[in-house]
Amino acid sequence: MSLVTSAKQRLARVRERRPFVDHLVRMVEHYGEVKGNALAAAVTYFAFLSFFPILALAFAIFGQVAKVYSRAETTLVEAANSVLPGLVGGKTGVSLDTLQGAAPGIFSVGIVLTLYSGLGWLSGMRDALVAVFEEPPREQPGFVSGKLRDILALLALGSVLVVSVAVSGVATKLLTPILDALQLGPVAGVFFWVLALALGLGANALLFFAFFRLLAAPEMPTRSLWSGALLGAVAFELLKQLSTYLLKATANSDAFQAFGIALILLVWINYFSRVVVYAASWAYTSPEARAIREARQALDQAVEGPQIDLAAAAGVVRPSASEGSSPKAAFAAGAASMLGLVALARRRR
Repeated sequence: MSLVTSAKQRLARVRERRPFVDHLVRMVEHYGEVKGNALAAAVTYFAFLSFFPILALAFAIFGQVAKVYSRAETTLVEAANSVLPGLVGGKTGVSLDTLQGAAPGIFSVGIVLTLYSGLGWLSGMRDALVAVFEEPPREQPGFVSGKLRDILALLALGSVLVVSVAVSGVATKLLTPILDALQLGPVAGVFFWVLALALGLGANALLFFAFFRLLAAPEMPTRSLWSGALLGAVAFELLKQLSTYLLKATANSDAFQAFGIALILLVWINYFSRVVVYAASWAYTSPEARAIREARQALDQAVEGPQIDLAAAAGVVRPSASEGSSPKAAFAAGAASMLGLVALARRRR
């Protein structure tokens, strides 16, 4: 027995005993079947072209909101840096002054043109998720209605991100004086670390779930989508920690000095896209989703049923070619058809 065959048999036995391992293998297999790396690469191309116009537009809008809510831009910076640490501000990130200075130009050039150049990422992500969930082709909206739909989805996703960051900040600020008054010392530090991690994972999971529902709207159990969103949230948190390390490690490298944040951003977008595709694959291969697909396939086969010979179902022998023109043959054929329809109707019941 070859080593490969032995390994496959051992993996098959492990999959039978460990449902989690079986689910994990199914996810990887489905990711390969839908060509997940190619889907992520396509999303990366559109996302990189769309990222800076969307970011500039966000600062232009939040600049106006800041006239009413003074911390609007600070919240936006925190939200952007929660996605990719060090993206805005600091020594390695995009200059905040540059984004604020470009805000008036966004309004003068036109929001419509900026959105048009910036919504390619959303369309690419939708196509990737539809391919992963294997959704049937649907009637596509027109150009204007399609862009309006993408704008609403973009606003919803941005709102989820900003609100989750704001809620996390408010919760931390409310608990800080309470823990300080209790004088818990190191215990308070551990508590805040756990709280920040839990809030971060919750915000990430909500963001992934919004991706699935708003972009692809797959017909599968909500529980399956949440399981995929939770897996994506954990992988996304690990990706953020890794990106923080990469930013610190490459800050003084020649390549980073030449390309700046764009180099890290390009790599980060690709890995983020892969995380989204893997999370969607996990949701698609969940036991609940597979059970529903199998039930639908069985129902479709039962409705279609086998091809039935109406004359045979009625127990009537078909007349020969020489008898086909006689009135008796015509009457027998009509009776056979009627009996066959009655038999078919009873069978369907």
